[in-house]
Amino acid sequence: MYFDQDNTMTGIREISSPSMLPDSNSFNVIGLVLSGGLSTRMGQDKSLLRLTDTNQTLLSHARGLLTSAGVGTVLVSGKKPEQIHDIYPDSGPLAGIHAALSYLVEQHTGQDTERSGDDTQQFSGLLVLPVDMPNITPSTLKLLISQATQGDAIVHFTGFNLPVFIPYKANLFTYIECVLREDKSLSLFNMFVKNQANAIAVPADIPPNEFDNINSPEQWLELNQGLIKG
Repeated sequence: MYFDQDNTMTGIREISSPSMLPDSNSFNVIGLVLSGGLSTRMGQDKSLLRLTDTNQTLLSHARGLLTSAGVGTVLVSGKKPEQIHDIYPDSGPLAGIHAALSYLVEQHTGQDTERSGDDTQQFSGLLVLPVDMPNITPSTLKLLISQATQGDAIVHFTGFNLPVFIPYKANLFTYIECVLREDKSLSLFNMFVKNQANAIAVPADIPPNEFDNINSPEQWLELNQGLIKG
């Protein structure tokens, strides 16, 4: 677990069960796949690994999960030419989130009309998923969206930093920009504490392995062996 027992003391508000209200028509969530990690333990680019059962790459699979959760537009933060590059390189997930928000702000303000698209002109926030979390399900991601529609707070699951909903708010963007510029307190946990994040208790029917990250060849082999048996 990443959190203190008393979430209120740390500035994180825990919610025992998320409300299942339908999405508002004005609530536009943009998906973000974090794919800029070094993949040091894996020894190769994790985003290009292919799942045994579908032959999809982990990147394609992650994009599909977000789309199936109801997200219309999915961005990818990474190092490839077609992806959104970190403005503050090698600074972890926060840098990828910052880069995506910066890109969307450009779209919103019309400063980059060549890459502009209708889906990104008005957005409520980012639903952020790491590329190496293939067991997560669309229904689990929908829980985050459902809770996010009811306020303007960061929303994540208790005990897990990712996936996470990041609202588009000027003060939150300023916070992220400042900590990256100062190169300190870069963890998502610190952002949750400083910005009064909402923590959703993980429902009992969600298997713990949904939140597993695939970091090593051994974990990758175990995942694919399970897919074959399944």
